[in-house]
Amino acid sequence: MPQARNPKRPRGSRGTLSGRLGLLPLGLALLASPAQTRTPAPPRRVVALAPSAAEILFALGAAPRVVGVSDFAADLPEAAGKARVGGFAPDLERVVSLAPDLVVVSKDGTDRAAFEKLEALGLAVVVTSGTTLAGVLEDVTRVGHALGEDERSRALVAALAKRIAAAEALGRARPRARALVLIWPDPPVAAGAGTFVGDVVRRAGFVNVVPESAGDWPRVSFETLAAWNPDLVIRPEAPESAEAFQRAFSDARWRLVKAVSAGRVVALPGGLLERPGPRLVEALERLAAVNVP
Repeated sequence: MPQARNPKRPRGSRGTLSGRLGLLPLGLALLASPAQTRTPAPPRRVVALAPSAAEILFALGAAPRVVGVSDFAADLPEAAGKARVGGFAPDLERVVSLAPDLVVVSKDGTDRAAFEKLEALGLAVVVTSGTTLAGVLEDVTRVGHALGEDERSRALVAALAKRIAAAEALGRARPRARALVLIWPDPPVAAGAGTFVGDVVRRAGFVNVVPESAGDWPRVSFETLAAWNPDLVIRPEAPESAEAFQRAFSDARWRLVKAVSAGRVVALPGGLLERPGPRLVEALERLAAVNVP
């Protein structure tokens, strides 16, 4: 998945986690006590183990409660000054040391074994799993409920849904062009129709040239790209990929793809296009406004 394309796997230390796992029976006993029937207090120390999770928390106004974020969320302004807890495979000891009462993870953007260990330690974990814009709105609702911010999450979902509908109407107002979303240039990796990126492309009024049979994030040859013959190529713009795209597009093989040779390439900030979070709506709005010559 894009938001975990280059996972950093920090080295953990031994001993601490196993020691904490030994406290699990006590934690289970406390969970079974009558005091647990009370309405739990809203979480005040939250850790986000994926950039999309951090986006959702910040969009819900929970930045003051967030004490730790994924390394890949460093581009978000609200992440400034927050503890960094690693990438796809987070540093679990670092997470535990922050004493969170809520951890928000991504099904596809966080190592599953890692967040299952956190659950085993008795930490409250909310898993986001959006693979479409509708799924992102469901994630906003789920995280908002966990924060005790149901009213705020309902307002945010309503605002995002209104923007989605307006962008879809804009996309329907122009002729449908064939588009390719190129996630990585060498080797070429495309976004299939079944991904959240593919959902954005469809809602923006484009036809995704990647057939469903190719899968979600297929690696493809230049000959295949030429055969798909997109009218437009969409790519993410990010510091870690800018040089790779510049170098790749200077390769003579890309002349096989007419859209690239003709300069019909649209770059969107990677933080908007490659994360299943609220800002994905902005990616939709930008694409819906694109007119292909």
